[in-house]
Amino acid sequence: MSIGNFSQMQNTKYPNPSVTPQTILQNASGILDSYGTVVPVDGTAGFVSGATFKLSTGGANTSLYVNEGSVTSSDFNAAIADVPVAYGTAAGRGPSPLIWDDCPVLDYTLNPQLGSHVFDDLHSGITVAANVAVGAAAATGTVGQFAAFTLTGTAISTKATDTGGVVDLTVTTDEDADCRIAFPQNIEVAGMFKFAVGKKLWMEARIKVDNITDAKQNLFLGFMEEARMATGELIAVAGGATADVDYVGFRQDEADGDAFQTHYNTVSGGHTVLSATAGVITINNFHKLGIYSDGTTITFYIDGVALADTVNISAANFPDGEEMGFYFGIVAASATTIVSSIDWMRVAQEY
Repeated sequence: MSIGNFSQMQNTKYPNPSVTPQTILQNASGILDSYGTVVPVDGTAGFVSGATFKLSTGGANTSLYVNEGSVTSSDFNAAIADVPVAYGTAAGRGPSPLIWDDCPVLDYTLNPQLGSHVFDDLHSGITVAANVAVGAAAATGTVGQFAAFTLTGTAISTKATDTGGVVDLTVTTDEDADCRIAFPQNIEVAGMFKFAVGKKLWMEARIKVDNITDAKQNLFLGFMEEARMATGELIAVAGGATADVDYVGFRQDEADGDAFQTHYNTVSGGHTVLSATAGVITINNFHKLGIYSDGTTITFYIDGVALADTVNISAANFPDGEEMGFYFGIVAASATTIVSSIDWMRVAQEY
């Protein structure tokens, strides 16, 4: 096609669409591009293989069709099929779009050199009796991909009434009762996740608590360095202070039982509380807690909504470059039976 002919085609006003396909472009073999109000029926001749048809009355995913048949017998199919929504809604049960919409989960699954992705919906459950050390818990074969630890007066169990897969961490009438789960299962040896400059990281988990009264419970969810699976190594059993090690995460503090806090720290760094009032805990309702790093800025999320307080990955006392694991744990601050539950966890990181 000459430049003049192409210019003429650009300025051509084509007829309004009708039941009979209107041709936009064709070659010696047949029609290359056309439009109309009705998709050509299968078997229609005259459209070359790969020809496109624009349905003027179409809608989402039904406006553009491609001939996957031959010039003698067409077979037009939608060029853009419905794509499943990869994540749910901010308020829904599934992962939050604002955290995960740029996470190349499939790429990491197909090529682990690019990054890693972990998702556990806890359908297999976790069951650990009271007063079981991490090694003994692993030996039971009931902890799935996780490590687990319990003290006297605690238990970890699968909620039988929830078919979606929920695990309960329970502290009973022993003050300072302490239990937790962690990922990966070999967390006593090495961590798996780290915040790195220029590399993305995603984390989210869905949890709930059944007591938000002050002076009742301490809770931690997030990342912490390896080998924190013994008494007081996640949260101190007296006073509820987070261990003075590398960590980034969310806290429920016994001093303010109905508030989520955001914290981070490096070893002997002095514990930075980014926000002591990051979000309100609603009793017996699930909340999604998330963290996203774009390689420069760390943003915390509650129920799919970004929090205002962020931190630069290079800030003093932020544990960038440190290998950590995922932890969810509670410590009783009084002799009260309290159940905290986790529905699922998801972590991904770019290498």
